[in-house]
Amino acid sequence: MIPKKDGYPKQVQTLSSPVSHLRGVGPKRAGLLAQKGIHTVLDLLFFTPIHYEDRTTICPLREVEEGVPCLVNGEVVSGGEEKFYKSRKRLFRIRLRDEKSVLDLLWFNYKEPHLSRFAAQGTRLLVYGTIRLSRGRPQMIHPEVSLYARGGDGDTENLLAFYPVYSAVAGISGAALRSFIRSALDQYAGALVDPVPPETAHGLGLPTLDQALRFVHFPDREASIDDLNQSRTPSHRRLIFDRFFLVMIVMAFRKKSREKGICPAFFTPTGLENELKRILPFKLTGQQIKAVQDIAKDLVSGKAMNRLLLGDVGCGKTIVAAVAAHITVLNRRQVALMVPTQVLATQHLEYFTQLSDKMGFRPVLLTGGLSKAARREIVHEIRSGSYNLIIGTQSLIQEDLVFSDLGLTIIDEQHRFGVRERALMDRKGVNPHLLVMTATPIPRTLAITLYGDMDISLIRGYPKGRLPVLTQMAKEGEKRMLFDSLIRRLSQGQQAFVICPVIEGSEDADLKNAVEMAEKLRKVLSPRFRIGLIHGRLSADEREAVMHDFRKGAIDLLVGTTVIEVGVHVPGATVMIIEHPERFGLAQLHQLRGRVGRGSESGVCYLVLSKDLSEKAISRLEVLVQNHDGFQIAEKDLEQRGHGELTGTKQTGMGEMDLGDMIREPDLLLRAKQEAQHLIDADPELSKPEHAVLKAFVESVLIRPLDL
Repeated sequence: MIPKKDGYPKQVQTLSSPVSHLRGVGPKRAGLLAQKGIHTVLDLLFFTPIHYEDRTTICPLREVEEGVPCLVNGEVVSGGEEKFYKSRKRLFRIRLRDEKSVLDLLWFNYKEPHLSRFAAQGTRLLVYGTIRLSRGRPQMIHPEVSLYARGGDGDTENLLAFYPVYSAVAGISGAALRSFIRSALDQYAGALVDPVPPETAHGLGLPTLDQALRFVHFPDREASIDDLNQSRTPSHRRLIFDRFFLVMIVMAFRKKSREKGICPAFFTPTGLENELKRILPFKLTGQQIKAVQDIAKDLVSGKAMNRLLLGDVGCGKTIVAAVAAHITVLNRRQVALMVPTQVLATQHLEYFTQLSDKMGFRPVLLTGGLSKAARREIVHEIRSGSYNLIIGTQSLIQEDLVFSDLGLTIIDEQHRFGVRERALMDRKGVNPHLLVMTATPIPRTLAITLYGDMDISLIRGYPKGRLPVLTQMAKEGEKRMLFDSLIRRLSQGQQAFVICPVIEGSEDADLKNAVEMAEKLRKVLSPRFRIGLIHGRLSADEREAVMHDFRKGAIDLLVGTTVIEVGVHVPGATVMIIEHPERFGLAQLHQLRGRVGRGSESGVCYLVLSKDLSEKAISRLEVLVQNHDGFQIAEKDLEQRGHGELTGTKQTGMGEMDLGDMIREPDLLLRAKQEAQHLIDADPELSKPEHAVLKAFVESVLIRPLDL
């Protein structure tokens, strides 16, 4: 039972207030922030910078270095809009001068009229950006500009600082985001109640929550830029600990709640292994059989299963989940299978449909792409029990979906969902069994800590006949060889992926992008071979249509971004070409190459090296060439890239954790788990007055609306 919000202390009500209560955050901006997991004031305060820029010192123009970000100032000599004669594209140029040198500031495809206020001759500007040389003259492309204080250098002190840079929020500028955070700190400082017991923080040598938040968002100029960017300051560690602690509180609270529930014991067929040999088209590996035995033991125990199935890419987790579903439907109960994308949901439907009728499945697909009428009909059929296997995305958590008798929930690619989704799926049945699967290669010791409320089954190795994917590095001069290999395989009826780091052209013009790559390949390979394009800006229906054509062989070569990283299964795909592999983490590259060689033909993955790539970057990629174990690759990746260099991690609201933080701070994670468990053991319902803040937080996480 969720208590009324007005039953909480005023501080709890305030921090759980929606961000729309902040000055400057209307409904539209609140919606944009919600897409980033930021719903409340507390979420916003914990939305920490991904890195910092050193803007503490003004550099004279004569001392600037090419390729190095710097802060400069000067007087405007000239400025305004220019047009290119042939293309009629617009350019905005401001020429800046200090005592010794001149610098050009350039904005291409100029669409920002506010720049004109900086262009008046004689205006003094403070400018931050990266220098590049064009015909010997220094330039900055799309720099950040502000008016230099007119009252003297002393008035610029507030502009000279370590500048926090946040993960991009679509539709909201970095300056606006910083303004919102400053407003939240000023407006709600008095309402900030520390949810972590003071003795815990003090024992770890960490500052108070208020001190930590102010420092992390607006650090002192005396700080070290290296410590800031590697999250080594006590304030950064304090916020990391809070994230860990609050998530562990939710997990411990949820575990206590699940332990109270009664779950009917399932029966399993006698001779289950022999039955599986008859109805499955292949033989299970020893580790798959062990995982099946773990699951069967849980299902007959009379207690709700709460198990994590952890395994590398292509190890055969899905068939183990299918066996768990088979046992469930034999017991006349329903199974819900939740996956992160519509593409993956459709693929799972095809997989389960192709299994033997003796498995007993009556599957249906439920995703956000359905029309209202179609969804209404399917929801009605699910409630009546017509379907016993319901496959879908987060649509499975919507309130209108009621199951006839949900016995098992399977969540695939667990790293894409949080503890909140697991808790919401619990409410769809009477204490249903839960099986979650992930191919995220994290060390087992970390998995035991992270999934502390779950039992773990680990599958190592691959099914018989699955060959390792050959991985090769290809330098600029070897592209002819790579192209010939691609043509040869396509001519044999095989399929291929080409992966680019960005969708369209970026400020870094040297980066290969998916849109241009697809166009170039169409000019060279069409009409002999059919070229497709997939990326994150396509709608879910458009991505599914492309993947359907690729799976059915109507597309020979698919150009895309990492949108195809998770779970895509196309047995005919044998070639993967990855442009700018240095832009990806090794674990992500391992996930990508796991998309090829899934059929009868061996797969090959080419890592196309950029020119002038450093020896360190090449050495890092060599780990992937020499290794096929995702868990070993992840550990090597961490060893080589070191603390603070993990990229691509997701910024989240409270109630979720960052994988990079977990791997960098395992001791802090373990301590947070211990402290949370100790607190829940002492106060299982969080009913003590001093735990009101934690109680409100836990319930806000578990009832928070989903971004469907």
